[in-house]
Amino acid sequence: MTKGIKHHLDELRAICEEQLAAKSSHTWKEPGNKFCHGIRTAKVAERLRTAICPDDTSVNPDVLTVAAWFHDLRNGQEDHENAGADALPALIGHLITEEELTAVCDLIRLHDHRLRDVTIDERLAAYPPALLLLQDADFLDHLGTYSVWATFADFTYRQKTPYDYAAQFTDGSYDRFAARWRREINYPRSLEIFEEKINFEVEFGKRMLRELDGEFC
Repeated sequence: MTKGIKHHLDELRAICEEQLAAKSSHTWKEPGNKFCHGIRTAKVAERLRTAICPDDTSVNPDVLTVAAWFHDLRNGQEDHENAGADALPALIGHLITEEELTAVCDLIRLHDHRLRDVTIDERLAAYPPALLLLQDADFLDHLGTYSVWATFADFTYRQKTPYDYAAQFTDGSYDRFAARWRREINYPRSLEIFEEKINFEVEFGKRMLRELDGEFC
């Protein structure tokens, strides 16, 4: 058998689905949310790559994709980044080269090691572009329409009301959440997408509050 990511992308995705398709990161989230999150994160990471550094040969798009698929392999465990990286060789080591396996595991091991309040040049001095792309894609996938869906599920599970959901957009709690994440976004283009997604959620929440008060929008 010829080893190499390019030859085995279908098998690698199937292994990821086998591992994560029934897994939920929280009792109130849909089954398989971590598998779907990984698939979406890979697509976001590839779009960021083509927009930000399409000619950077240090970024192997297939390595980036596979790392995104598996980055939350052990989510829910303590130190899930290292636990996932340590578990991965037994699952996919027979399909890809040692160099590719090391690169994928390194991205998984560091995907939550985000920097705050530093310039993009300082981030690039500390971490390779592939890691910065994965980190941004991971963050961005949690925001926007999926955030609305997941937060509704969380609030319903905790027997909260629509008013509780909408209130976070006027009491400052959502602003604090956004400010914390904003400091950890790496690329300027990622920050633009971040702000668009945040603004969507804020406008949605404010509209919801108006409609709950009987107003027309």
